This record gives sequence, structure tokens and C-alpha cells, in this order.
Amino acid sequence: MPATPRYVITLPPPTPNGGLHLGHLSGPFLAGDILARAARLQGIDSFVTCYSDVNQSYVRVTAGRLGVEPQALAAQWTENIGATLQRCAIAVDDYYAPDAEANRYVRQLFLDLYERGVLVRKPYPFMRDRSSQQLLDEAGVSGYCPACLAACKCGICEACGKLTHARNLLDPRNTLSGSRDLEVVEVEVMVVELERWRADIERFYAQDRPWRQRYLWLAQDALGGALPDYPVTTPSSWGIAVDLPGFEGQMFNPWPEIMAQLIHSYRRAQRLQPSETQNRYVNFFGFDNSYFYAILHIALLGQIDNGQWLPYVSLINEFYNLDHAKFSTSNGHVIWADDSIARFSADELRFYAALNCPGLEKANYNEQAMVAALDGSLHRVWHKVAGRFNAALAELPAGRGVLGCSQSTRDVAASAAATILRSMSVERFHVRQAAEDCLHLLGWIEHGFEQPGAEFDDHVHLLATFARMCSPLMPEACERLHQALCGTSLAQGAPLEETRPQPLDTDLFRFDATHTGGRHA
Repeated sequence: MPATPRYVITLPPPTPNGGLHLGHLSGPFLAGDILARAARLQGIDSFVTCYSDVNQSYVRVTAGRLGVEPQALAAQWTENIGATLQRCAIAVDDYYAPDAEANRYVRQLFLDLYERGVLVRKPYPFMRDRSSQQLLDEAGVSGYCPACLAACKCGICEACGKLTHARNLLDPRNTLSGSRDLEVVEVEVMVVELERWRADIERFYAQDRPWRQRYLWLAQDALGGALPDYPVTTPSSWGIAVDLPGFEGQMFNPWPEIMAQLIHSYRRAQRLQPSETQNRYVNFFGFDNSYFYAILHIALLGQIDNGQWLPYVSLINEFYNLDHAKFSTSNGHVIWADDSIARFSADELRFYAALNCPGLEKANYNEQAMVAALDGSLHRVWHKVAGRFNAALAELPAGRGVLGCSQSTRDVAASAAATILRSMSVERFHVRQAAEDCLHLLGWIEHGFEQPGAEFDDHVHLLATFARMCSPLMPEACERLHQALCGTSLAQGAPLEETRPQPLDTDLFRFDATHTGGRHA
């Protein structure tokens, strides 16, 4: 019988021109962490990888606006983002900034594709500022999408996911100076002629995989017409230099670079955590980057190492709005994850993000709504459950541990566990449903304390099930709960029989800096 495949889970490379806000946290970062933790509960090995997207043009543009060196800006925010992920209990097995080795790998991979004719040299339109004669790359030009009319940059529309370029962007302007005195010029760059690889892309999407519908629609829309050429190199002063005659002053485009860096990260995963089993690559990212993963990356990956690096599935999330408007760092419409983690526990933020996450549809964050939702659905219910458990524990004879629960309770717990885990599987990934079903289980436990003749051992078994099933959402508190019930960590597991539980903390999932003066112990 073949071994269970290992998941190699990629989180989207964060751009180190600022910190992580709650929109980032609630999307692919939390989702990837939940999948990995839920898979391990079922004995499926997982490796989570993420790198800092230091070569993005947005790093250079932000540094220019702030009057700092891009290298210093990238280093500062790479470190900050790593610390934020840790504080939010996002467990990444390999988080790194690309070093010289990684960049050499990327450059050589693209040069090999160029030598093989997968990439070709062709003219491609770029914007040039007439006054400075400077060629502007993606982040350097702002305008409006010709398809949906949303504000966007010259490269991709984050709202609808369609490509934009110098010839179709509406009302273009220099992002830094605001000048509209721009002209379109043709520059010879490396491109991938995506239409050449249409059959490979179509064959990939003919597979029965659990694509999210809007992602699949985007791929279908793209394949519904002629696929454009896409620039793999661009005139720029920031990134990985092509360093090849005929491509002077050009860097590798950071969007196809993600594909190459992901292969490098997969190789790192095998080196850091060797595995004899098959790897299944699972990509998490926001809808705004879907075209690159869905079309560009699939076209290129199919030409590398016989397609062995193609993803098993890609799982997108929609935007998380703040007070019904998109999180925007540049407009100051943002709540930083670091600020929130100082006032709420990681478990509270994670659970509410799961309960309210923008997985299949856009969602809205409002702190007052979060506090009310957590208080009504989690804190109050848990306070009653823990209080009644502690009262029942106090009535047990001294030295009496757990003797074993009824078969009917085992069946109920197993059914609840299977339901929750289905919503945290690759095939049906829907963390909002998983969070709601965790609350259903907690409500059933509360209901059980109200039934005459309810056995203490049944309560213990159901609570231990709750600790395990909810641990991908609230890992820190659920670990403490499991320790109190079983005397062991979740990773160890243990039969409940003969164990005498400890009293439960009635405020286990709550953190209120205003009242406690610090993180809940």
C-alpha cells in the first residue's frame, strides 16, 4: 500500500515593504497553518514554507517614497513579518529571505528556459516617463483596470484578477511623482508566449481537483481567448539581474520569479525534512494573484523537470474588508496584526478570523463585531462549561480518575470530529464551517451538563475531542486544555482512562489586556 503523500504547503511570499495586517493574517497565512495542523491530526505529514518577496517592485517604490534604501527596508520588514507570524502561532517550517544561492537558482532556471526556447526575446510595451526618460515597471505605474475599472497597477488588477499592461491601462500616472506625462515604448525582453502552452494548461485543469469556483472561472476566462505574451524580464533597478548580453538593465519579473522561488523552496523542504513519500504541493494565496498561479506558473512549471513541481491544488481566499472597505496600507485604512495581538490572544484572533474568514466570499472585519461574536459564541459558553466541569470534578472521590465513557458518547464524538476535519481537508477546505462546527460541539458539551445522570467521563471525552478538533484554529489554548484533561500534549496523545483531570480555566480562550494587564496565563 503506498504511503500517504506529504503536503508541502506554500504561504504567499509577503512583500517586505510593511508589516502584516489582519487582512493578510485572516487569509492564506491562517488557512495554510490550519490545513497543516489538521493534516497532522490525521497522521498526514506536512511542511509549511514561506519566503520574503524581497525582489518585488513594491519594495523599491515604497523605499523611494520613504527616502530609504530598499535593502534596508526589505531586511527590516522581513524580520518583522517573521516575528508576527510567530506571535500569531502561524507555524512555518521554513521562512527565509532569498539569499545568493536562491537567486542564482532562479536566474539559472530562467536562463535554461531561454536556452531551450521556452522563453523568447520579443518586444513588449512599457511606460516611460517623458520628463525623466525613466522606464517604469509594474508598481511604478498606477491607473485603472480596463475590464472592471478598479484602481490598479500596470501589471495586474487585484480586484478582478485580469492582466493590465502599458497599452490597456486607463489614465496611467507615475506612482511616485503623480505625473501623467507618460509614453509607451517597446523594449526587447524575455517573454513566455503563453498561447504556445495552451494545451498543457487546459490538460492541467481537466484534472478533478477541488478548485475554488472563482479561481476556476478566472482560468476559464483566460483560456476563453488568446493567451498573451507575458514578460519574464523587465527594465528595472531592483531584483535579480538577467546579466545577459541584450538584456542590459533588466531584472527578472517578480511574478514569474515566485514560481522559480517556490521550486527552490520545495528543494529546501526536501533537504530540511527528507521524505520518501510523494509530495503534494498546495499553494495558498489571495485571489488578486490568481492569474499568475493559474496561468503563468502552470505554463512554466509544465516545462520544468517533466512537470513534477506542478501544484496538487491552489486554494485562494477573497479580500477581507475593514469596515466595508478594502484594507489599504497606502491609505492608512488598516489594522496591523502586531497591534491586535497586543490586545487579543492569538487564539481569539485566529478563531474569529476562521469564523469570519473571506474564503469563498469577501468578508468584513469590525473589532466591535469581533468582540461581540467571541463573547456570545465562545467566551460565555466556555465559561459555563468549564465552571460545571470543575464542579463535577470536585465531587469525584479522591484519587478517582477517568474510567471510560459510553459507546454512544464515543460515537457522537467521532461523528463530530469527522465533520470538523472534513472542513479542514484539502478536498473541502472551508474553515468558516470548521469553526462553526467546533462551536456546535462546544454547545453539545454544554447541553450534556444539563442532562440528568450525565457521566463525568463522557464530559471528559467530549472535551478532549473538542481540544483536538479545535487545535488547528486555537492551538495555544487547546494545548492547555488537553494538558489539563489528559496530562499530555496534543502531539503525544493519550488514553483518558485512569487520568484524573485538572480544574479547567474558565477564561481559557479570553485575553483582555484592559482587565488582566497582560496575556492570559
